[in-house]
Amino acid sequence: MLRAFHLAVIALAWIGVGYKLIDLRRRPNDLGRLALCSALLFFALALTVGLPPLYQRIPVFAGSPSLVRLVQHSLVVLAVFSTQMLVVHLASPPGRTAASVRVRAVVMAVFLIAMIVLFAAASPGDAAEDFVAAYATWPFVTEYLLTFLGFVAVVMADIFRLSLRFTRRATAGFLRAGLWLWAGASSAGFAFAVHKAAYALMTRFGNKPPWLEGPVSTTLAGLVLALFVAGLTAYGWGPRIGAARLWWSRYRTYRALLPLWKAFYEVMPDIVLMLPATRRAPVELRLYRCVIEILDGRLALRAYWDGEVERAARERAMAAGLTGPRLDAEAEAAALAAALEARERGHVTGQQPPVLPDLGMTEEIRRLVLTARAYRRVTTRRAGEALPASVRA
Repeated sequence: MLRAFHLAVIALAWIGVGYKLIDLRRRPNDLGRLALCSALLFFALALTVGLPPLYQRIPVFAGSPSLVRLVQHSLVVLAVFSTQMLVVHLASPPGRTAASVRVRAVVMAVFLIAMIVLFAAASPGDAAEDFVAAYATWPFVTEYLLTFLGFVAVVMADIFRLSLRFTRRATAGFLRAGLWLWAGASSAGFAFAVHKAAYALMTRFGNKPPWLEGPVSTTLAGLVLALFVAGLTAYGWGPRIGAARLWWSRYRTYRALLPLWKAFYEVMPDIVLMLPATRRAPVELRLYRCVIEILDGRLALRAYWDGEVERAARERAMAAGLTGPRLDAEAEAAALAAALEARERGHVTGQQPPVLPDLGMTEEIRRLVLTARAYRRVTTRRAGEALPASVRA
């Protein structure tokens, strides 16, 4: 199961590399895209080189298998540094990015050189699979691990801080989602560093934990990459999700208005500009036409309006505890049902409906949705019972 998860994460990493390299070709001078591609590439290489079936067949690692851990850890250092550069590029004020990059690059170089020196001084043996458990008691190995993990922890804390800072400036919802995913990835990365360091220290001092270090570290590393890639690709899938949510909202609104529209169409088919049920038409057009035709239908019913029906329905709704827009919708729905029946009977009341407030399209749609939902609760029979006897006769 762990190996399958490892392979899945590696596949995700290389898919991300391919996707972003295509994007980099369009704008090769974009430092943000370059840092992004570098981060994904180094992460993918670090995870791939750690596969035993692979590194055991590479001559340089066949003679000294533990050397693969230095290579893998160095690639992780470059990956988290590239990620840090991406976040710095996004979050730093204009004109300060170069200075921030230089300082962090120097820190990265110092840590990387220290790792190489400590690893050479430790000269670990051939046990590469469980490196921490095998060599944590050796001279310089724990120091090497703490140097590597200290850099990872510091960078992850910096990425978390910068991500939260940039979140406050982000206006697009999908961009904020991506930044929160980065914050989650950095938190998992910090947990990876703390867990591995704690395991090494406990082993060094003779208190070896009862669990295996490798599976936990691999899982946390995979979680870091998965959250990181998800945050990066939020630029692509975020707008699509937003568009899908908007489409679904409009479609639900359109479906909510259909019962009222159908009632108007059955009595006054001449108000229809285009059948809203036409599936080839975009939902935005169907919704817009549905709203316009309902409003036109209401105007066509002005000679059949009965204020007494509206007042009676309002009183019943108030007695039921309704207030505000829902109260107005109940009264409007009952009056519309009665007016439609009066038109079918040919009974002209000579009254006029109240003038609708001047609302924007969004507010108008919201008002009509409340009315349409109320209309479904107000049957023609109930509206007819509320009509005066002179009309029912």
